[in-house]
Amino acid sequence: MKHLQKLMGGAAFIASAALIPSLAFATAANTTITNTVTVNYTDAASNAQPAETASVAISVNLVASAPLLTSPADVDPTTENTGVNLVYTITSTANGPDTYDFSSADTRTNMDADATFTTPSILLGATTVAAGITAADTVITVPFDGTDDGVVNGLAVGDTIVIDPTGTAEVAIIDSIDESTGAASNTVTITLTAGTTNAFIYGTTIGERDDVTVVVTTDTITTGTSGTHSVLTTATSDADGAVFTTQGTATVITVRRPVLAVTKYVRNVSTAAFNPLVADITVDGVDYYASGVSGNPTDTMQYLIVIDNSAAGAGTANNIVVSDPIPQFTTFVASSIELDDGAGTFVAQDETADDGDAAELDATGNGTVYVYAGAGGDDTAVGAGNGAGGTLLASEISYVIFQVTID
Repeated sequence: MKHLQKLMGGAAFIASAALIPSLAFATAANTTITNTVTVNYTDAASNAQPAETASVAISVNLVASAPLLTSPADVDPTTENTGVNLVYTITSTANGPDTYDFSSADTRTNMDADATFTTPSILLGATTVAAGITAADTVITVPFDGTDDGVVNGLAVGDTIVIDPTGTAEVAIIDSIDESTGAASNTVTITLTAGTTNAFIYGTTIGERDDVTVVVTTDTITTGTSGTHSVLTTATSDADGAVFTTQGTATVITVRRPVLAVTKYVRNVSTAAFNPLVADITVDGVDYYASGVSGNPTDTMQYLIVIDNSAAGAGTANNIVVSDPIPQFTTFVASSIELDDGAGTFVAQDETADDGDAAELDATGNGTVYVYAGAGGDDTAVGAGNGAGGTLLASEISYVIFQVTID
């Protein structure tokens, strides 16, 4: 039926052990069973007298039954303090409408605290087959629930149903419901959008299927670059709290964060003799040094900035903005900025502000170089230093070089 959820929303259906088994064949809840006795008699002269009748009615109870519940796929990656939507598909196996309440538990690894969860609920309709179904039937007969309101035992037009959910599990969609015969025959008809593939016998369960979304909010990583939340969600019957299903396989949510390692090197471009004998790093065939470099006035020095996101388990780093003030006693060399955004190739950048590449120079004072490192950086926002930083995926490294001369 049109479901009631605190929060709205495949995989194979996996149902955990519940205290009451699902009903393969039964009579639908809310069905009225009427028994009428007739007594015929005559008078002393054998004249027939009007028959006497007496009736009694009973109503069929809802028998709670463990629903079928999917296990959503693992999520990798996501980030800290972020909502993740886990979509569960739930199918009723009861003999009538029941509400199912969702709750979740977390087993965490390297996370400061458990994830938090929303706790949605959903009302699912259900009924049973009142007259055998033949393959290719589009019209099926089910018990009348006692109320002519266009909804039969919680099932409404447009709902997805599963005939024999714990067996053949044929999925169908309700096209229309006719309850005009309900009072007279105690049965109603449901028309499907397409004919059935299989045949089904009297009493077969028909359960509604729908999706429910549980929003899982991750916590913070304790140490390093990654941690996990292992989520198990349970759907519990409102009619009988001892009847429930827990997803069979935990959904593992892997939380990752970037841990950028930033290092800086330099080399004397003009006088190689002023560089140490052994390089600390070689990039694009050029040697750079962490210390020991000297120079004379007018010598050109080239700086290398290494932005490394290759720590084990690292997540994506976004909006990477490099700001590097030009050192005192030096002058920036025009057109000397180059960027490797992580793709392995240096690309020259124009230091002009707001011109659409990934670098710019703020000429205030001695000047500051801004580079929007990683992939997709852009300096078009008005004003030096206001551009959009780029992105480095896990295991990627971005390099920036620029030059100054010694005054």
